[in-house]
Amino acid sequence: MVNAFGRLAKLATAAAIGGSILCSAACIDSAPMQSEASVKEQSAVAAAYNAYLHAWKDKDYAALGRLLSNDYEAVNFRGIISTKANEIATAKEDRDYTDMKGDVMSVTLFGDSAVASGFIHASWKDEQGKMQKMTFRFLAMLQKQKGEWRLVATQSTRLNNPSSG
Repeated sequence: MVNAFGRLAKLATAAAIGGSILCSAACIDSAPMQSEASVKEQSAVAAAYNAYLHAWKDKDYAALGRLLSNDYEAVNFRGIISTKANEIATAKEDRDYTDMKGDVMSVTLFGDSAVASGFIHASWKDEQGKMQKMTFRFLAMLQKQKGEWRLVATQSTRLNNPSSG
Protein backbone atom coordinates (compact mmCIF):
# COMPACT_ATOMS: atom_id res chain seq x y z
CA MET A 1 0.00 0.00 0.00
CA VAL A 2 2.83 2.42 0.85
CA ASN A 3 4.46 1.64 -2.51
CA ALA A 4 1.22 2.50 -4.34
CA PHE A 5 0.96 5.85 -2.56
CA GLY A 6 4.66 6.55 -3.20
CA ARG A 7 4.26 5.87 -6.93
CA LEU A 8 1.11 7.99 -7.05
CA ALA A 9 2.90 10.87 -5.30
CA LYS A 10 5.81 10.64 -7.78
CA LEU A 11 3.38 10.64 -10.75
CA ALA A 12 1.52 13.65 -9.36
CA THR A 13 4.80 15.51 -8.82
CA ALA A 14 6.01 14.66 -12.35
CA ALA A 15 2.69 15.79 -13.81
CA ALA A 16 2.84 19.08 -11.90
CA ILE A 17 6.43 19.74 -12.99
CA GLY A 18 5.65 18.79 -16.60
CA GLY A 19 2.58 21.00 -16.66
CA SER A 20 4.59 23.88 -15.22
CA ILE A 21 7.29 23.46 -17.89
CA LEU A 22 4.71 23.32 -20.67
CA CYS A 23 2.97 26.41 -19.35
CA SER A 24 6.29 28.27 -19.10
CA ALA A 25 7.26 27.29 -22.65
CA ALA A 26 3.88 28.36 -23.99
CA CYS A 27 4.16 31.71 -22.24
CA ILE A 28 7.70 32.31 -23.55
CA ASP A 29 6.87 31.32 -27.14
CA SER A 30 3.70 33.36 -27.46
CA ALA A 31 4.47 36.58 -29.35
CA PRO A 32 2.81 39.79 -28.29
CA MET A 33 -0.17 40.75 -30.42
CA GLN A 34 0.66 43.32 -33.08
CA SER A 35 -1.82 45.99 -33.96
CA GLU A 36 -3.33 46.04 -37.43
CA ALA A 37 -1.72 49.46 -38.02
CA SER A 38 1.70 48.08 -37.07
CA VAL A 39 1.35 45.14 -39.47
CA LYS A 40 0.22 47.55 -42.20
CA GLU A 41 3.26 49.79 -41.65
CA GLN A 42 5.63 46.80 -41.67
CA SER A 43 4.14 45.73 -45.01
CA ALA A 44 4.56 49.27 -46.36
CA VAL A 45 8.24 49.27 -45.32
CA ALA A 46 8.84 45.91 -47.03
CA ALA A 47 7.03 47.19 -50.14
CA ALA A 48 9.20 50.33 -50.21
CA TYR A 49 12.38 48.24 -50.01
CA ASN A 50 11.16 45.93 -52.78
CA ALA A 51 10.21 48.97 -54.90
CA TYR A 52 13.81 50.18 -54.49
CA LEU A 53 15.11 46.84 -55.81
CA HIS A 54 12.67 46.90 -58.75
CA ALA A 55 13.71 50.46 -59.59
CA TRP A 56 17.38 49.40 -59.51
CA LYS A 57 16.75 46.37 -61.74
CA ASP A 58 14.58 48.35 -64.18
CA LYS A 59 17.01 51.29 -64.13
CA ASP A 60 14.13 53.56 -63.14
CA TYR A 61 16.21 56.50 -61.89
CA ALA A 62 13.18 58.72 -61.18
CA ALA A 63 11.79 56.03 -58.84
CA LEU A 64 15.20 55.65 -57.19
CA GLY A 65 15.23 59.40 -56.65
CA ARG A 66 11.85 59.21 -54.89
CA LEU A 67 12.69 56.10 -52.83
CA LEU A 68 16.07 57.33 -51.56
CA SER A 69 16.04 60.04 -48.92
CA ASN A 70 18.04 63.18 -49.74
CA ASP A 71 20.35 62.36 -46.82
CA TYR A 72 20.73 58.68 -47.88
CA GLU A 73 24.00 56.88 -47.14
CA ALA A 74 24.99 53.34 -48.01
CA VAL A 75 27.76 50.86 -47.47
CA ASN A 76 27.71 48.45 -50.39
CA PHE A 77 29.04 44.91 -50.57
CA ARG A 78 32.47 46.25 -51.59
CA GLY A 79 32.65 48.38 -48.43
CA ILE A 80 32.22 51.64 -50.35
CA ILE A 81 30.21 54.42 -48.68
CA SER A 82 27.92 56.28 -51.04
CA THR A 83 25.35 59.06 -51.10
CA LYS A 84 22.04 59.33 -52.94
CA ALA A 85 23.66 60.86 -56.04
CA ASN A 86 26.44 58.27 -56.04
CA GLU A 87 23.93 55.43 -55.56
CA ILE A 88 21.90 56.52 -58.60
CA ALA A 89 25.13 56.90 -60.65
CA THR A 90 26.14 53.37 -59.56
CA ALA A 91 22.75 52.01 -60.65
CA LYS A 92 23.30 53.60 -64.08
CA GLU A 93 26.67 51.87 -64.45
CA ASP A 94 25.58 48.54 -62.99
CA ARG A 95 24.94 45.45 -65.12
CA ASP A 96 21.54 44.57 -66.52
CA TYR A 97 19.83 42.07 -64.23
CA THR A 98 17.44 39.44 -65.51
CA ASP A 99 15.94 39.19 -62.03
CA MET A 100 16.33 40.93 -58.68
CA LYS A 101 14.07 40.09 -55.76
CA GLY A 102 14.06 40.98 -52.13
CA ASP A 103 13.17 38.60 -49.35
CA VAL A 104 12.43 40.93 -46.43
CA MET A 105 12.73 38.71 -43.38
CA SER A 106 12.03 41.25 -40.65
CA VAL A 107 10.84 44.80 -40.16
CA THR A 108 11.09 46.55 -36.80
CA LEU A 109 9.29 49.86 -36.38
CA PHE A 110 10.57 52.76 -34.29
CA GLY A 111 7.85 55.37 -34.76
CA ASP A 112 8.43 56.95 -38.17
CA SER A 113 11.63 54.93 -38.67
CA ALA A 114 12.13 51.25 -39.41
CA VAL A 115 14.89 48.70 -39.77
CA ALA A 116 14.40 46.02 -42.42
CA SER A 117 16.64 43.04 -43.08
CA GLY A 118 16.67 40.07 -45.38
CA PHE A 119 18.13 38.81 -48.62
CA ILE A 120 18.49 40.05 -52.18
CA HIS A 121 18.53 37.40 -54.90
CA ALA A 122 19.94 38.64 -58.21
CA SER A 123 20.63 36.95 -61.54
CA TRP A 124 22.18 38.11 -64.79
CA LYS A 125 23.89 36.79 -67.90
CA ASP A 126 27.64 37.13 -68.06
CA GLU A 127 29.64 38.08 -71.17
CA GLN A 128 29.43 34.46 -72.43
CA GLY A 129 25.64 34.41 -72.00
CA LYS A 130 25.84 32.07 -68.99
CA MET A 131 23.32 32.73 -66.21
CA GLN A 132 24.90 33.91 -62.96
CA LYS A 133 23.24 34.16 -59.54
CA MET A 134 24.23 35.92 -56.35
CA THR A 135 22.63 36.40 -52.95
CA PHE A 136 23.22 39.37 -50.69
CA ARG A 137 22.26 39.95 -47.07
CA PHE A 138 20.96 43.46 -46.45
CA LEU A 139 20.16 45.76 -43.59
CA ALA A 140 18.20 48.93 -44.34
CA MET A 141 17.00 51.91 -42.35
CA LEU A 142 13.88 53.59 -43.68
CA GLN A 143 12.08 56.71 -42.51
CA LYS A 144 8.59 57.95 -43.22
CA GLN A 145 9.02 61.32 -44.93
CA LYS A 146 6.03 63.29 -46.25
CA GLY A 147 3.87 60.18 -45.82
CA GLU A 148 6.17 57.84 -47.81
CA TRP A 149 8.77 55.32 -46.63
CA ARG A 150 12.23 56.25 -47.96
CA LEU A 151 15.58 54.55 -47.54
CA VAL A 152 17.98 56.57 -45.39
CA ALA A 153 20.73 53.95 -45.00
CA THR A 154 21.57 50.53 -46.38
CA GLN A 155 24.33 47.98 -46.07
CA SER A 156 24.68 44.82 -48.11
CA THR A 157 27.03 41.87 -47.93
CA ARG A 158 27.54 39.33 -50.67
CA LEU A 159 27.08 35.80 -49.39
CA ASN A 160 29.64 33.19 -50.38
CA ASN A 161 27.24 30.97 -52.29
CA PRO A 162 27.51 32.13 -55.90
CA SER A 163 26.17 29.65 -58.37
CA SER A 164 25.66 29.52 -62.08
CA GLY A 165 22.75 27.86 -63.73
